Amino acid sequence: MRQRAGDTAQGYREAGNGVVSVHERKTERVKSKQDTLRVLVVADLVEPQLYNCDVADWLAPVDLVVSCGDLPPNYLDFLVTVLGAPMVHVLGNHCYVPHDPMTNQCSSGDYPGAYNLAGKVVSFSKPGVGRPLLLAGLEGSPRYNNGPHQYTEQQVAWNLSKLVPGLLLNKVKEGRYLDILVTHTPPRGIHDYSDVAHRGFESLLPFIERFKPTVLVHGHSHRYDPMLPTRTTYRGTEVINAYGHVVLELTASDAPGSGWQVLRA
Repeated sequence: MRQRAGDTAQGYREAGNGVVSVHERKTERVKSKQDTLRVLVVADLVEPQLYNCDVADWLAPVDLVVSCGDLPPNYLDFLVTVLGAPMVHVLGNHCYVPHDPMTNQCSSGDYPGAYNLAGKVVSFSKPGVGRPLLLAGLEGSPRYNNGPHQYTEQQVAWNLSKLVPGLLLNKVKEGRYLDILVTHTPPRGIHDYSDVAHRGFESLLPFIERFKPTVLVHGHSHRYDPMLPTRTTYRGTEVINAYGHVVLELTASDAPGSGWQVLRA
C-alpha cells in the first residue's frame, strides 16, 4: 500500500498530555515565505475546482490542509496526495463510513492520510520556521436524531474540557494557548441557524473567551444565501465559516506571547 502525505510514519508523534506534534512532509514543491503559512480549510462541500488533478497548479503552495467535517474520505485523501501537505480533521454529523454499533464511532483508518484532531491539541511545525502553529479540535453537531457524532451541550462542554491540559502546556511552552480551533459546528449565535440540528454550541463562547484562539474555523452552516456573513470577530477571535473552502494566509506576529495572525483569507 502506498504511503500518503500525513501518515503517522512521516509526521505525527505523541508529545504527552494529549499534545501531538505534526511535522510537514518534505516535498519538491515551491515553499512559501519562511514567516508565513498557507492553510487550506475545507468543509461540507466537494468542490469540482479542488477535486481536480490541476488543483496544485493554481492553489499551491499549501503547508497544511484542515477539514471541518462532512466530507468523504476519498476527497480528503485526494487533496492530501495532490497537494503534498499533511491534513488534520474533525468529523461532522454526516460521516461517510461504517460505524461500530457499540460505540457509534468510525475507525481512524477510514480516513487515510488525515489525523483526527477531535479532543486533541496539535503542534504543526513547518521546516525552517521556529514558531509552531497550535491547533485543537472539536467534532460533531448538536444531537437531533441520536446519529453518529452528535452531542448534547453538556457533552460538548466535557469534550472541550479535555483540551485544557494541552492548552495549559502550550501556554507554558509557547506563551499562548492556541492559534486555530477547528470545529464542525459554529459557536451559538455566530453563523448558526435556529433549527436544532444547526444551532451553534453555547459552550464554545466561554472557551473562546478563556483561551483566545486567533481563529476558529468551522463548517456545518451551508451557505445557501451568498449574502450571509462568513467571517465574524468574537472577543478578538476571528470565526470563519469554511463551507466549501477557504485559504488562510498566516503570518507570525512579533508581539510577545502572540502566535500566528491572519494576513488574508
